[in-house]
Parts: sequence; C-alpha cells; structure tokens
Amino acid sequence: MAKIHTVTLPDIGEGVIEGEVVEWLKDIQDTVLQDEAVVIVMTDKATVELPSPYPGKVVKHYYKPGEISIKGKPLYDIELLEGHTAVPPPQSRLKENSLPKPCPLSPLAPSHTAASALAPESSDVLALPSTRKLAQEMGIDISQIQGTGKAGRVRPEDLRQYVRPSLKENLDTNVLRLEGDKELPIIGIKNLMYQKMVESKRKIPHFSYFEKAEATRLVRLRQKFKEEGAKKNIQVTYMPFLLKALSLTLNKFPQFNSSVDQHKLIIHQHHHIGIAMASPLGLIVPVLKNVQALSLIDLIYAYEELKNKANTNKLQPSEMKEGTITISNFGVLGDGGLWATPIINYPEVAILAVNRIQKQPWACNDQVVLRDVLNLSWSFDHRIIDGDQAAAFSHYYAHLIKNPAPLL
Repeated sequence: MAKIHTVTLPDIGEGVIEGEVVEWLKDIQDTVLQDEAVVIVMTDKATVELPSPYPGKVVKHYYKPGEISIKGKPLYDIELLEGHTAVPPPQSRLKENSLPKPCPLSPLAPSHTAASALAPESSDVLALPSTRKLAQEMGIDISQIQGTGKAGRVRPEDLRQYVRPSLKENLDTNVLRLEGDKELPIIGIKNLMYQKMVESKRKIPHFSYFEKAEATRLVRLRQKFKEEGAKKNIQVTYMPFLLKALSLTLNKFPQFNSSVDQHKLIIHQHHHIGIAMASPLGLIVPVLKNVQALSLIDLIYAYEELKNKANTNKLQPSEMKEGTITISNFGVLGDGGLWATPIINYPEVAILAVNRIQKQPWACNDQVVLRDVLNLSWSFDHRIIDGDQAAAFSHYYAHLIKNPAPLL
C-alpha cells in the first residue's frame, strides 16, 4: 500500500507565519525527486522555491495560486516511493537558497499613538506581513481588528475601514464588468509590485527631471569591451558603465544615496544599486551591492552573474533588499521609447530610467552633427531633493556619460 505523507509549510523566515502560493512547479501526479522544488511561495521578505523532503509523486495540492498558506499547515501530499518512510529530514538536507536568511530589521519609527506603542503581541492574528506593517504605520493595534478575509484574515481594507468608519468602500461593485470580460488575479510578484508602487506614490511627492547625454565616446568604449568580452563568452551591456557612472555621481552628491525614516534622512555610505529587470516571475529589482568598491571590470562580471540568477530564479533573498537607489533600462525593450517617469522604490529618494542610445542631431561648434545620445529620465523625492540639486546631479552624470574616462 502506498504511503502518503503531508508536507507542511516550513518556517521560511524570521517572524513569517504565512506566505502566498505563487506557482505550483509540480502538478498532481508529477513525480518529484528529493530536494527538487515543488512550489513557489512568496512573503513580503522573499519569493522562495520550496523543495520536497522526499522522493515520490505529488497527489494533492491544498492551495491554489494566490491563496495564503499557513506555517505548519498542510501544503501538499506526496506518495512516497517504495522503500522510503516519512522520517523528518535533517535540516542540512534543505537547499540553502530555498529559505531566506533572517532579514535585519530597520529601527522602528516612533508610533503616532500611545496605543500602538503599548500594543500586545498579535502573532495569533491572521494577516499578511505587509498588512501588519501597514497597521503599524497607521498606529493600529491589529489584534483589535475584526478581519473580513478568509478564516477571519485581516485585510488592508479592514484597517482603512477601522480608521474611517464613515467611508463605505465597495470598489468591486464600481468596477465595469461586461459580458466576455476576462478576470485575472493579481498575485505573486505582480501583487507585491502593486503594493509597493501604491505605497511609493502615497508617501513620496515625486518630481521628474529630463536630460540628454551625449554618448558617442561611451558607445566606442563599450564596443571595445564588448569585443573583448565575446572572446570570454561574456555579454557586455551598457549597464555596468551606467552603474559606475551613477556610483561616481553619488560620491559627489551623497544626499541622493539616502532613505527617509520619518523625520530623519539616512545617508548611506555604501552604493547598493537596485536594477529593475524582467524575470520569469515578473518585474523584479535585484540589488548589486557595494558598487562604490567595484571596478568597471568587476561590475561587468557582477552584473552578468546577477542577471543570470534573475533569469533562472536563483536570486538569494539577500540580493533583493537593502537597495539605496535604483536604475531601470528601457533600452532593452525594442526602440526603448524616449522618456519615462519612473516611480521611486520607497524608501529611496531617487530613480533613473534610461532609454536606448540613438543617433540624434547635436549642436557642436555652431554646427549640427549626428551624435549618439542617451535620454535620462529621473524621478526624485521632492521632500529631500530640490530642483537645482537635481539639475546639478543629472548634469554631472551626463558629463560622465559624455566623457567616460573616469569610469575606467
């Protein structure tokens, strides 16, 4: 008789008691090897692939994509291979990169109310980590909230209704639905991005600044590195050059490499630059750490490694956090457009979007000539960055793009 074992959701991080099922990598009746990934689960700290502790065949899923799984509760059933028993595997059997490292917590900002400062432990309340964080920011004791979600789960809407009882929000009935419309759930990475973008626009007064950078010398420099990289099977893109120029600019303008913590500005000494890029899971922002300490050659190799990890879903949780400024390259998307108004990655204070380098008319010594030009689109936190500061910052960055010798 086949032996069925129920696999539960393990402890996947400090203080995390639940996670959203993003995707089943193994369908029902699929065979699975020991330590082979079965399901992708996302928390507000990381997205992780959970491996099977035993070889066998998956026979039941307890959750659909988009549903919330609870630590210690059944996740899936596996029919064990003949000769195997459900003996708890040693901890070392788990893949090191399948579980996120504990996330260092930033110092908590002072609460707006004494009630939240004296709030009791609420670990027994069902709520996503992002909802708990929102409750803390709103000064609400989440244990006092009556959840309206599945199994009494507290939702963000419950928090807003709690502080605004007179406001009757019924967004579902106000959304236009016509016959034949298709409804798709916003889950996984898309849901996390959804929440972060709303948070950024709600908290940060954005303003944008645009500038054209003459990039003819940069194009020639990159071509030389590209030819050398081809000999070593290394793809040399413009990103390492843009990262190096950004780091050198931050050396001159350190205020742009900062984060806002209530009424404090934290100026970071390390340049941890987030790079927005597409992945099989959606848009992600892995972070290249300590760019200020890396040479251009180092950056070429480091960026190549980070990009390959993103494309194969092998990023470590530590590579997805602690960013201090972000860059997004639209140049990889066909013609790359002309300009953009990127949304700042909260709690950072600046973000750069670049478009594809194109030949454009350029004034030079009272003549109009064709030059390679890179369009720079910045967004800044206007609480921290003034217009004249933004202009000086962008102008110096454009200077390095035009004269890239300092990048070497």
